[in-house]
Amino acid sequence: MKRTETPINPLRLCRLASLRNRYLAAMLVLTALFTTSAVLLQHYVTGVRSERTASIEMRQQAGQHSRLLREALLEAERALNGYLRSPSAQQRQAVFAAVDTARERQQQLFALPWMQHGEYHTEFASLAQDLRALHGSLDQWLMPRAAGSREFPHELFARLWQPLHVLEQRLDDSATIEVGYLLNASNNIIGSIWLLALGALLLMLLGFFLFQRYVLGPISVVAHALRDEAHGKHELLLPLPATAETQHLVDAFKEMRRQVAERQQALEHQALHDALTGLPNRVLLQDRVQHAIHHLRRLGHGGLALLIMDLDGFKEINDTLGHPIGDGLLQQLGERLRQEVGDSDTVARLGGDEFAVLLEQVDEKEARHMAGRILHLLDQPFEVAGQSLYVAGSIGLALYPQHAHTPQELSRRADVAMYVAKREKNGIALYDPAQDHYTLQRLAQASDLRSAISNENLLLHFQPQIDLHTGKYSGVEALLRWHHPQLGYISPDDFIPVAEQTGLIRHLTYWVLDHSLAQIAAWQHQALPRGSIAVNLSAYNLQDAGLALEVARLLKKWGVQPWRLVLEITESSMMANPARALATLEKLNDIGVQIAIDDFGTGFSSLSYLKQLPVDKLKIDKSFVMHMNEDDNDAMIVRSTIDLAHNLGLEVVAEGVESAAALELLHILNCDAAQGYFISRPLPAAELAKWLATSDYCQGYQQAPEHDAPAPDLPTTH
Repeated sequence: MKRTETPINPLRLCRLASLRNRYLAAMLVLTALFTTSAVLLQHYVTGVRSERTASIEMRQQAGQHSRLLREALLEAERALNGYLRSPSAQQRQAVFAAVDTARERQQQLFALPWMQHGEYHTEFASLAQDLRALHGSLDQWLMPRAAGSREFPHELFARLWQPLHVLEQRLDDSATIEVGYLLNASNNIIGSIWLLALGALLLMLLGFFLFQRYVLGPISVVAHALRDEAHGKHELLLPLPATAETQHLVDAFKEMRRQVAERQQALEHQALHDALTGLPNRVLLQDRVQHAIHHLRRLGHGGLALLIMDLDGFKEINDTLGHPIGDGLLQQLGERLRQEVGDSDTVARLGGDEFAVLLEQVDEKEARHMAGRILHLLDQPFEVAGQSLYVAGSIGLALYPQHAHTPQELSRRADVAMYVAKREKNGIALYDPAQDHYTLQRLAQASDLRSAISNENLLLHFQPQIDLHTGKYSGVEALLRWHHPQLGYISPDDFIPVAEQTGLIRHLTYWVLDHSLAQIAAWQHQALPRGSIAVNLSAYNLQDAGLALEVARLLKKWGVQPWRLVLEITESSMMANPARALATLEKLNDIGVQIAIDDFGTGFSSLSYLKQLPVDKLKIDKSFVMHMNEDDNDAMIVRSTIDLAHNLGLEVVAEGVESAAALELLHILNCDAAQGYFISRPLPAAELAKWLATSDYCQGYQQAPEHDAPAPDLPTTH
């Protein structure tokens, strides 16, 4: 049965003994025990050594004095025996001296501590008596008259020798006892050492058991718990606290687990939420859309809607007032959206100024109503840093299951609808497949277009222009053509938007510029009329900071005078980002190329803004030129445009000239140049070369002097 985490009472923690304290106490006890044992053993060894040393010394003294006494008795025995054989005064004196020496040494022997034992004293008392008796009877034994008749006192000396033999035997027995005692003491010491070693072994085993139980065991359990935690297991086996250290270890693990969980939650929140507004981000939104779709599939009915909103005019706030102000606006908008949308729905920030709202269990009507309420939130100003700010918004709607069946498709199609709403400026747009430029066919077309650019599979056609004042050829407009290997001819109106949406427009424009200027150089080499060449630019090209540098490089590459290149832009392309577009046009103007406003009259440009642009020409849209002979309003517009352009110092080029009457009327209205089917259809380069060589508009054509425009220098970025 697994033990799960249980809260520990602090009072219980206080009662838990510290393993460190236990260890210190055990070490103190063991130290005292071993110290006491060592002291006792040392005391025992010291006592035995002292006692045995004293005993050995006394035995040595007794042996030495016994030997001296024996020598003295031998000397007395020899002296007495010599006197009895040959009595003389000298011999008599030697006998008395030897006996006195023996008595003196007997007294010294008996004075030894070893001889003071009662048993020894009693046993050897006869020796002293016999020596006194010998000394007392010497006078009788040594009388000269009796000396020759007396026998040597063997019995007396035998009694004297007997104690000495006993003494020596006692000394030998004492030495044997001493050896036995020492052996016993040695055995006791060895036994004590083995006992201490056994005790140490038992203590080591006990210490290992306690170490395993209180240290290794809890560490192993916590290690397993850490591994289980790493594998995401929630039921963890933790050690039951038996010591303060174990409790600290368990508490540290719990604290680490808590902090890891908090950090994981924080990381998950950061990964799934927007840092600025705290709203769910794109990843979490997609996950919730996926769950909502699964739920609806299980139910078998119902629908959901995804709203994507982009703010209009937010970039100007950021550029003008700074990002902190823009961030404050986004935070307030996120809070408004959170309060407006119900708890069962999701508000997310996708990035920048894009927000998304997921509505569950709604239909189209309810989704449109919520979109209207969200747009209404933008009517109230945002108060940021003491400033009142206003922004508008565009909302795209996509519904499940009507428009998509996966979160990715639903998000993409809501995004498409949002761009439609932004382009048409109607606030809210529902996804319409007819307006979806991101179909699979378009994606395949983008891939084919990329290959066509890389493999030089594109073509340029050129439509001539004539100068209405001289009636002669003045230049051409380069028109891009794409003949797909499988799909055949594809109109620029179809593939140019694809190039703009996929970012290929930059490479496509550079390709057209390169081949157009190469064609001008080829016509010069062929001694054909050159004139100018016009190339259309996209709104995206005007945001390209490197456009002017690339134009200058290509002009120098092909040796073409800058004035021969006319770059045509539309009125609407200027309005996408006027400041950046103006900066790009000024760089191009510094190079010396001409700038023309294409399709003039179809946009809503401000004349005051137009007056500030470095523009050289206006091209009147063909929709006004084609029917101006039949429609007085068109003729009035054309005449007014020509007068306006001339008053601004600009040349006027009319497109769509399809009749001699239209050409004549333009001449009467003082238009500067014209192009159209009546003059010539767009032609491939080879056919245009023939047209330049044979056309009446080219007869007597005078080339402009080459020295009137120097070769361009590469511009600096400014």
